[in-house]
Amino acid sequence: MMKEMESHRPRWAVLSISALAGVVGAALACGLMAGYTHAANGQATAASNMALQAQPSAQLLGSWTAPPFAKFKKNPIPESASSIASGHTIFTDNCEACHGTNGKGDGPTASCLNPPPANLTAAAVWKQGEGALFWKITNGHSPMPAFGQSLTKTQRWNVINYMHKNFDPAGH
Repeated sequence: MMKEMESHRPRWAVLSISALAGVVGAALACGLMAGYTHAANGQATAASNMALQAQPSAQLLGSWTAPPFAKFKKNPIPESASSIASGHTIFTDNCEACHGTNGKGDGPTASCLNPPPANLTAAAVWKQGEGALFWKITNGHSPMPAFGQSLTKTQRWNVINYMHKNFDPAGH
C-alpha cells in the first residue's frame, strides 16, 4: 500500500532537501520582494521582473568561476538515451523551478533570485566546459544549492548530458 502511494506522488513531492530549501527560500524571497516592491512603489511592474531575467549569463559567469582544474574534467558517462532520460527527470525535479523548462533561466522562481539563474542556452555557459558545470552543480553558489551531497556523481553527469542534448547551442 505504501509503495502504491509513493509511486503516485507528484514530482515536486520528491525534491531533494537542498533543492527544496532553495525553492522554498526563493519562494519566500519572491513573496517578501513582491511585498517590498508593492510597498515601495505602489505596485510591482512586469518590466522590472523582465529586466532582472534579461541579465546576460556572461555577466554572471564573471562572478562565479569554477577553479581552473575543473574545466578539464571530462564526463565519464556516455550520452545515451538512458542517461539523458535520467538527467531530464533530475533536471525537472531539481533545476526547472529556477532555470525553466527550456533552460533559459526563466523558471517560476527566477524573477526574484539575485543573481538570476543562468540561461543554460547561452554559448558562454558551454564555453566553460562540462567539468566546470559539474563543479558548479556539485558546489552550488547562492542562491543555487549545492547538489554534491544530494545527487550522486552519475546523476550530476546525467544532468549535464541532458543539458547538452537540450540546451547547448552548438548542438552537442
